[in-house]
Amino acid sequence: MGISFDSKKALIGFKEKFRIPFNFLSDKNRVVGKKYGVNNFLFASRKTFLIDEKGILIHIIENVNLNSHPMDILELFEKVKTGD
Repeated sequence: MGISFDSKKALIGFKEKFRIPFNFLSDKNRVVGKKYGVNNFLFASRKTFLIDEKGILIHIIENVNLNSHPMDILELFEKVKTGD
């Protein structure tokens, strides 16, 4: 799931435009952003929180590299799966 300060309508358009296979949550009031410590003055800082199927936070990616991010996430999940 992705979370953004954008409106629900904007997120639906973004998902459709880029054919993204997961849902987004609109955090327009910045409630979730505040709880995760990503709120900045105008924009959220871009971070990724990997949460397992039990709801346990297993890793935080503090510095998101947009060029390698999908592969970074897959590598982390693979490490968790294999216990590395």
